Amino acid sequence: MVKVILLDIDGTLTRDRDTEALEPEAITAVQGIVGRYVVGLATGNALVVTQALARYIGLPRGSPLIAENGCLVDYNGEINELCEDLNLRDVALRLMKVIPGLRPTYQFNYRRFDVTLWAPDEPYDLVNTVKMELRKMNLEGKVRVSHSGYALHLQPINSSKAVGIKYVCNAMGVDCSDVAYIGDSDTDIEAVEVVGYGVAVSNATDELKKRARIVLEKPSGKGVVEFIRYYLPRL
Repeated sequence: MVKVILLDIDGTLTRDRDTEALEPEAITAVQGIVGRYVVGLATGNALVVTQALARYIGLPRGSPLIAENGCLVDYNGEINELCEDLNLRDVALRLMKVIPGLRPTYQFNYRRFDVTLWAPDEPYDLVNTVKMELRKMNLEGKVRVSHSGYALHLQPINSSKAVGIKYVCNAMGVDCSDVAYIGDSDTDIEAVEVVGYGVAVSNATDELKKRARIVLEKPSGKGVVEFIRYYLPRL
């Protein structure tokens, strides 16, 4: 039985995967289940962005918020750090000097553990290039490199949204099998595998759809509406 619903933001609560504009229908649907379920966010965004969105979406104070891809958890007014501090902003600055086109995201200065960069290159090629440079810095095996479809992420190797979700489940006294998670990208793979109900929107990456328990017929925010209105009452 679903007791907790955790939502990714970019590509999931938005209108599509190529925009940061929120889907109004998804926000309305989420507001409609607040009070009946514990609803939280699990995102790669900086904590301050996650906190602000939670407030404006209408989530109650103290709702579980997982930021920086599992490195920071804000629950019941307490913020907990779950990742090793590798000073990855300095690493990112070094990478920007050797890889043309890399530049800080607007959240760069507000992030501590999971650092994000924008770049024009094809995501998978970029990830491989960054990994090569990290080897030269003797950071192979210490830094995890991924691309959310929005930005390049650098984070400690053992960090993930799944780590944050396990922490939240323990803090709430809820089994992870009673959690539903909705996402859209490869950074959500471990999250959908650790919960009882891993959900992928229809425009999610192929790899995420392979791992999800439920693949929705509608994309991004419309998919969130579909899950809430048609799947959730049956779970």
